[in-house]
Amino acid sequence: MKSRLVVEECNSGDRQMALDETMLILHSDNLVPDTVRIWCFKPTTVTIGRFLAVNDWINEEELKKQGIPLIRRFTGGGAVLHDENGELTWSIVVKGNNVEKTYELASRAIIHAIGLFGLKAEFKPVNDIIVEGKKITGMAGARKKDSILVHGTLMYNTDINKLTVLKTPKPKEAERGTPVARVTTLTRMLGYEVKREEVLKALIEGFNTILSLEDSKLIELELELTKQLKYKYSNPAWTYWR
Repeated sequence: MKSRLVVEECNSGDRQMALDETMLILHSDNLVPDTVRIWCFKPTTVTIGRFLAVNDWINEEELKKQGIPLIRRFTGGGAVLHDENGELTWSIVVKGNNVEKTYELASRAIIHAIGLFGLKAEFKPVNDIIVEGKKITGMAGARKKDSILVHGTLMYNTDINKLTVLKTPKPKEAERGTPVARVTTLTRMLGYEVKREEVLKALIEGFNTILSLEDSKLIELELELTKQLKYKYSNPAWTYWR
Protein backbone atom coordinates (compact mmCIF):
# COMPACT_ATOMS: atom_id res chain seq x y z
CA MET A 1 0.00 0.00 0.00
CA LYS A 2 1.26 3.46 -0.90
CA SER A 3 2.09 6.02 1.77
CA ARG A 4 1.42 9.73 1.37
CA LEU A 5 4.20 12.18 0.59
CA VAL A 6 3.20 15.70 1.59
CA VAL A 7 5.72 18.43 0.75
CA GLU A 8 4.92 21.86 2.16
CA GLU A 9 6.36 25.34 2.30
CA CYS A 10 7.51 26.94 5.54
CA ASN A 11 4.96 27.92 8.17
CA SER A 12 4.72 29.10 11.78
CA GLY A 13 5.66 26.83 14.65
CA ASP A 14 2.19 26.74 16.20
CA ARG A 15 0.69 25.57 12.92
CA GLN A 16 3.42 23.00 12.31
CA MET A 17 3.12 21.40 15.74
CA ALA A 18 -0.67 21.45 15.58
CA LEU A 19 -0.54 19.69 12.21
CA ASP A 20 1.85 16.99 13.40
CA GLU A 21 -0.35 16.30 16.43
CA THR A 22 -3.38 16.23 14.13
CA MET A 23 -1.72 13.68 11.86
CA LEU A 24 -1.00 11.42 14.82
CA ILE A 25 -4.55 11.70 16.17
CA LEU A 26 -6.18 10.96 12.82
CA HIS A 27 -3.75 8.17 11.96
CA SER A 28 -4.49 6.49 15.29
CA ASP A 29 -8.17 6.46 14.26
CA ASN A 30 -7.31 5.13 10.79
CA LEU A 31 -8.52 8.32 9.10
CA VAL A 32 -5.25 9.07 7.29
CA PRO A 33 -2.66 6.66 5.86
CA ASP A 34 1.02 6.31 6.69
CA THR A 35 2.55 9.66 5.79
CA VAL A 36 5.85 11.40 5.24
CA ARG A 37 5.64 15.19 5.48
CA ILE A 38 8.59 17.43 4.60
CA TRP A 39 8.34 21.00 5.78
CA CYS A 40 10.08 23.89 7.54
CA PHE A 41 9.59 26.64 10.09
CA LYS A 42 9.07 30.30 9.24
CA PRO A 43 10.15 32.38 11.01
CA THR A 44 13.20 30.72 12.58
CA THR A 45 11.85 29.03 15.72
CA VAL A 46 13.08 27.24 18.81
CA THR A 47 11.17 24.16 19.93
CA ILE A 48 11.53 22.46 23.30
CA GLY A 49 10.65 18.88 24.20
CA ARG A 50 7.40 18.30 26.05
CA PHE A 51 9.00 17.37 29.36
CA LEU A 52 11.84 19.93 29.59
CA ALA A 53 11.93 23.00 31.82
CA VAL A 54 12.32 26.21 29.79
CA ASN A 55 14.69 27.76 32.31
CA ASP A 56 17.08 24.80 32.09
CA TRP A 57 17.32 24.64 28.31
CA ILE A 58 16.52 28.07 26.83
CA ASN A 59 18.52 31.29 27.01
CA GLU A 60 15.47 33.54 27.08
CA GLU A 61 17.44 36.78 27.07
CA GLU A 62 19.17 35.76 23.85
CA LEU A 63 15.90 34.43 22.44
CA LYS A 64 14.23 37.82 22.95
CA LYS A 65 17.25 39.68 21.57
CA GLN A 66 17.06 37.67 18.35
CA GLY A 67 13.25 37.81 18.22
CA ILE A 68 12.87 34.04 17.91
CA PRO A 69 9.57 32.43 19.00
CA LEU A 70 9.52 29.45 21.37
CA ILE A 71 7.16 26.49 20.87
CA ARG A 72 6.76 23.47 23.15
CA ARG A 73 6.41 20.21 21.23
CA PHE A 74 4.01 17.39 22.09
CA THR A 75 6.95 15.00 21.60
CA GLY A 76 9.92 14.41 23.88
CA GLY A 77 13.52 15.20 23.06
CA GLY A 78 15.63 18.28 23.59
CA ALA A 79 15.64 21.96 22.67
CA VAL A 80 16.17 22.66 18.96
CA LEU A 81 16.82 25.71 16.81
CA HIS A 82 15.01 25.50 13.46
CA ASP A 83 16.68 27.92 11.04
CA GLU A 84 14.20 28.84 8.30
CA ASN A 85 17.09 29.28 5.85
CA GLY A 86 19.15 26.27 6.86
CA GLU A 87 17.02 23.32 7.84
CA LEU A 88 14.35 21.02 6.49
CA THR A 89 12.10 19.29 8.96
CA TRP A 90 10.30 16.03 8.31
CA SER A 91 7.59 13.96 9.97
CA ILE A 92 6.71 10.31 9.56
CA VAL A 93 3.57 8.67 10.96
CA VAL A 94 3.25 4.89 10.81
CA LYS A 95 1.69 2.02 12.70
CA GLY A 96 3.73 0.55 15.52
CA ASN A 97 4.15 0.30 19.28
CA ASN A 98 7.84 1.18 19.74
CA VAL A 99 9.02 4.75 19.22
CA GLU A 100 12.69 3.77 19.29
CA LYS A 101 12.18 1.30 16.43
CA THR A 102 10.57 4.10 14.44
CA TYR A 103 13.65 6.25 15.11
CA GLU A 104 15.71 3.47 13.57
CA LEU A 105 13.36 3.20 10.60
CA ALA A 106 13.48 6.96 9.93
CA SER A 107 17.25 7.02 10.42
CA ARG A 108 17.68 4.68 7.44
CA ALA A 109 15.98 7.24 5.21
CA ILE A 110 18.06 10.15 6.54
CA ILE A 111 21.34 8.22 6.31
CA HIS A 112 20.52 7.39 2.69
CA ALA A 113 19.74 11.06 1.96
CA ILE A 114 22.99 12.24 3.54
CA GLY A 115 24.88 9.55 1.64
CA LEU A 116 23.73 11.12 -1.64
CA PHE A 117 26.02 14.05 -0.74
CA GLY A 118 28.97 11.70 -0.37
CA LEU A 119 28.94 11.75 3.44
CA LYS A 120 28.85 8.75 5.75
CA ALA A 121 26.25 9.18 8.47
CA GLU A 122 25.37 6.82 11.31
CA PHE A 123 22.51 6.38 13.72
CA LYS A 124 23.41 7.12 17.33
CA PRO A 125 20.72 5.81 19.68
CA VAL A 126 18.44 6.94 21.04
CA ASN A 127 17.53 9.57 18.46
CA ASP A 128 20.50 11.26 16.76
CA ILE A 129 22.24 10.92 13.41
CA ILE A 130 25.88 11.94 13.32
CA VAL A 131 28.51 12.68 10.69
CA GLU A 132 32.14 12.49 11.79
CA GLY A 133 31.07 12.54 15.43
CA LYS A 134 28.83 15.60 15.16
CA LYS A 135 25.04 15.71 15.25
CA ILE A 136 23.33 16.63 12.00
CA THR A 137 19.86 15.25 12.72
CA GLY A 138 17.83 14.92 15.90
CA MET A 139 14.48 13.17 16.28
CA ALA A 140 11.58 13.16 18.71
CA GLY A 141 8.45 11.05 18.78
CA ALA A 142 5.10 10.29 20.35
CA ARG A 143 2.70 7.35 20.34
CA LYS A 144 -1.10 7.24 20.34
CA LYS A 145 -2.81 3.85 20.37
CA ASP A 146 -0.97 1.85 17.70
CA SER A 147 0.33 4.88 15.79
CA ILE A 148 3.70 6.59 16.12
CA LEU A 149 4.78 9.97 14.85
CA VAL A 150 8.46 10.81 14.66
CA HIS A 151 9.68 14.17 13.44
CA GLY A 152 13.20 15.41 13.00
CA THR A 153 15.57 17.88 11.43
CA LEU A 154 18.19 17.85 8.73
CA MET A 155 20.56 20.78 9.12
CA TYR A 156 21.98 21.69 5.75
CA ASN A 157 22.98 25.34 6.33
CA THR A 158 21.87 26.28 9.85
CA ASP A 159 23.50 29.42 11.24
CA ILE A 160 25.42 27.81 14.09
CA ASN A 161 25.94 31.19 15.76
CA LYS A 162 22.21 31.32 16.52
CA LEU A 163 22.57 28.29 18.78
CA THR A 164 23.42 30.67 21.62
CA VAL A 165 19.65 30.73 22.24
CA LEU A 166 20.00 27.20 23.62
CA LYS A 167 21.66 26.12 26.81
CA THR A 168 22.35 22.80 28.46
CA PRO A 169 22.15 21.91 32.15
CA LYS A 170 25.69 21.71 33.52
CA PRO A 171 25.77 17.90 34.07
CA LYS A 172 24.58 17.35 30.48
CA GLU A 173 27.03 19.93 29.12
CA ALA A 174 29.93 18.18 30.85
CA GLU A 175 28.82 14.90 29.29
CA ARG A 176 28.21 15.99 25.69
CA GLY A 177 29.40 19.59 25.23
CA THR A 178 27.60 22.78 24.25
CA PRO A 179 25.06 22.89 21.41
CA VAL A 180 27.47 24.94 19.28
CA ALA A 181 30.27 22.40 19.74
CA ARG A 182 28.30 19.23 19.10
CA VAL A 183 26.38 19.94 15.88
CA THR A 184 27.22 20.36 12.21
CA THR A 185 25.53 20.98 8.85
CA LEU A 186 25.84 19.60 5.33
CA THR A 187 27.34 22.91 4.21
CA ARG A 188 30.00 22.78 6.92
CA MET A 189 30.92 19.21 6.13
CA LEU A 190 31.06 19.69 2.37
CA GLY A 191 32.68 23.14 2.19
CA TYR A 192 30.10 24.62 -0.17
CA GLU A 193 26.61 26.03 0.29
CA VAL A 194 24.04 23.28 0.01
CA LYS A 195 20.66 24.38 -1.36
CA ARG A 196 17.25 23.48 0.02
CA GLU A 197 16.12 21.96 -3.30
CA GLU A 198 19.02 19.48 -3.19
CA VAL A 199 18.14 18.43 0.35
CA LEU A 200 14.44 18.06 -0.45
CA LYS A 201 15.22 15.80 -3.39
CA ALA A 202 17.58 13.70 -1.26
CA LEU A 203 15.05 13.36 1.57
CA ILE A 204 12.33 12.19 -0.82
CA GLU A 205 14.67 9.58 -2.25
CA GLY A 206 15.68 8.53 1.25
CA PHE A 207 12.13 8.09 2.51
CA ASN A 208 11.26 6.17 -0.65
CA THR A 209 13.73 3.52 0.50
CA ILE A 210 11.65 2.75 3.60
CA LEU A 211 8.11 3.48 2.35
CA SER A 212 6.48 3.40 -1.07
CA LEU A 213 5.51 7.05 -1.49
CA GLU A 214 3.05 8.85 -3.72
CA ASP A 215 2.56 12.60 -3.93
CA SER A 216 -0.49 13.68 -1.98
CA LYS A 217 -1.92 16.49 0.08
CA LEU A 218 -3.62 17.10 3.39
CA ILE A 219 -7.32 16.37 3.75
CA GLU A 220 -9.88 18.91 4.91
CA LEU A 221 -10.29 17.17 8.26
CA GLU A 222 -6.56 17.60 8.94
CA LEU A 223 -6.69 21.29 8.07
CA GLU A 224 -9.73 21.88 10.26
CA LEU A 225 -8.38 20.02 13.30
CA THR A 226 -5.04 21.79 12.89
CA LYS A 227 -6.79 25.17 13.12
CA GLN A 228 -8.47 24.05 16.35
CA LEU A 229 -5.19 22.81 17.88
CA LYS A 230 -3.14 25.92 17.01
CA TYR A 231 -4.35 27.68 20.17
CA LYS A 232 -2.45 25.14 22.26
CA TYR A 233 0.92 25.92 20.71
CA SER A 234 0.54 29.70 20.91
CA ASN A 235 -0.63 29.55 24.53
CA PRO A 236 1.98 30.51 27.19
CA ALA A 237 0.27 28.14 29.62
CA TRP A 238 1.41 25.27 27.41
CA THR A 239 4.80 26.70 26.47
CA TYR A 240 5.78 27.47 30.08
CA TRP A 241 4.09 24.63 31.92
CA ARG A 242 7.60 23.61 33.01
